[in-house]
This record gives sequence, structure tokens and C-alpha cells, in this order.
Amino acid sequence: MRKSSIYMLVAAIVLGLVAVFLARSFLNRSDQPVAQSQAVQTVNVVVAADAIEFGEEISAEKLKVAPFPAATLPSGTYSRVTDLTDGDRPRVALRPLAANELLTTTSVSGEGGRLSTSPLFGESMRAVSVPVNEIVGAGGFLVPGDRVDVFVTRQGDQDELPYTDLLVQGARVLASGQNADAAAAKPFVVKSVTIEVSPLQAQKLALAQQVGTLSLALRSLTDESRVRLETAQLLDLNDGTRTRILRKVKADAGGEAGAPAKPRGPTVEIFRGGKDGASSTVYGVPSR
Repeated sequence: MRKSSIYMLVAAIVLGLVAVFLARSFLNRSDQPVAQSQAVQTVNVVVAADAIEFGEEISAEKLKVAPFPAATLPSGTYSRVTDLTDGDRPRVALRPLAANELLTTTSVSGEGGRLSTSPLFGESMRAVSVPVNEIVGAGGFLVPGDRVDVFVTRQGDQDELPYTDLLVQGARVLASGQNADAAAAKPFVVKSVTIEVSPLQAQKLALAQQVGTLSLALRSLTDESRVRLETAQLLDLNDGTRTRILRKVKADAGGEAGAPAKPRGPTVEIFRGGKDGASSTVYGVPSR
């Protein structure tokens, strides 16, 4: 083999090694920013070590500290277990907590806080209790978290017939009786249901309980629609079919019940005479 060929082969090998070295150096430098960008900053937060039931006391055995991404950390979390366990009286869970779930100020009561529905509804909302039974309370199938419509039925004043109006739509059930556990497995019949309403709706419900009877209608959780309903009266109690209304015959003023009603409009009175005395009969004249 000639010397020139040997020199070219050695040069090619050297250049190949240099190219491999440069490529590896370039790839190592490009991987460093990626690795740095993938490093997520975390903070320590308190989570549930085991499942905590609604109304259960918060104890240190039920808690642990775990890392959580700082960028997505919600507000109201705790960084130390002692923040929840120190104090003269324990805190309680305001809703069921799953294992490894974050504990926040909205999921547990304050220090020595008692179990109450007040932390469960909005700041500008009100909680109103409505008396119910198995009939007007949707058969007992109402549990915390459900949505209901509220109707009021009145008997009417003087010559008014009974009627029903819609008062509230889509109100959230906060408690069924004294149970505010949204994870309740079975519905049950209670004497009252507490619902979340606005101040104006609370005012209407307070008045409606004094003048009529309230009824609750269970609605779908996904139904956010608001419908306008006309007042329902006795004549609306059908499927839209036109029917003939039969009415009782009213007695004349001063007459006896069951006596023929005095015809309205034009009349013709016929007098008859005989040995027993005169008599008369009044007939109505049909109008065209």
C-alpha cells in the first residue's frame, strides 16, 4: 500500500473521532437545559394519610406531609401537621376526604370548630330550612348536594281557586334533616331540608311558609336551565284536552239549597189559576 493511502486513512479516522467527540459534546450541552426545565419546584403540604369521613375529628395519625408542585398549589393549604392538631379542641372534616387529598381551610373546620353547614355555602347566600315529609320532599330521595325546585300552593282567598307558583329553581341541598354529609349512601325521610338560596329567595320562602304549602321537586345536577312557568290553577289540571266543566246549581238568595236556580237574562213568567190558588212559573228566554 502506498504511503499516501495510509495517510488518507489515518486522517479519515482522526476526523471521524473528532466528529464523534464534537457531536457528543453538543448533545450533552443541549440536554442540560431540558433537564433543568423539567425540574419542578415543590413545597411540603399536609394531606390525608387515610380516608377521613365527614364530621370525623382531625388527628395526627390521619395526616402526613407530602411534596406538591408550587406552581399549582391551591390557596388555604397547610404546611405542617401541627397547624391542624395543635389546640385545646380538635378540628373536624367538613366533607369526606380521600387518601392523599389536600387539606384546606374549606375542607376542615377552624380550631375547635363544630360541625355546621355555614362553611358549605357562598358568602352572599343564605341557608333556609323547609319543612317536608315523604310526599312534598321527593319521597325522601334528597341528599346533600342535590338540586331542587321549590313550589308554593295556596288555597286562595274568598272566591279564588287554589293555585301553585314556582318560587326557587336549582337550589342546592345543604342538609337533609341534620345530615350534611354529601357522601350519604342512602336517602331517608326527614322532617326538614336545608337549601342554599339568595337573600331575596329566603325572604320569599319565609312568607310562603306562612300563606301556603311548600313542595320540592328534584332536578338533574346537570340541568342549569331557568324556565318561566305560569301560575297553575284547577283548570290547568289536564293534558291540554278541552273539557266541559259541570258546576253545582246554586240556590237563590233566601231560597233553599237544591232549589232551581233563578234564570239569568230575559225571562217569561206564566201565571196559572185554580181552586187551590194562583201559581206562577218563571222560564228563561235563550239569547241569540
